[in-house]
Amino acid sequence: MARAERREQPKKLQPPMTPMIDIVFLLIIFFLLIPNQQAGEGYLTTNLPDTSGPVAGKQQKDVQRIKIELELPDNDNRGVNIVLNDTQVFGSNFGGLLAALQGLKARGLPADHPVLISPWMGTRHKWVVRAFDMAVVARFKNIHFGVPYD
Repeated sequence: MARAERREQPKKLQPPMTPMIDIVFLLIIFFLLIPNQQAGEGYLTTNLPDTSGPVAGKQQKDVQRIKIELELPDNDNRGVNIVLNDTQVFGSNFGGLLAALQGLKARGLPADHPVLISPWMGTRHKWVVRAFDMAVVARFKNIHFGVPYD
């Protein structure tokens, strides 16, 4: 028996080309734009000294800075104890601190003499700002902040 019916040859399947071209162009744009990173990205610029120790042949000037330490009293969370240069204790008397700073200034300390304000952990910001204000009123200009350590 001869079959009169002929099977048709299957047509070649052609995937749609437009979406593929779109994806290729998107990938090209992605790879052109995204990896545009500078070589120094992620590095912070610093201004550090060239040496890590004293320079040979030069004597370093040892400047004793004024240290204002703000301690928290044991029994009262609302106040602060002011200690100047680890020797003078003023309690919460910022007027006494101002008088002592003005006395140091009157003895001939320059305006750029370093002053370190060192509050204890938990000290209220208003006490730190008030100590800063006293140093500014006493006409010191080189004022730093730090944390006390033992």
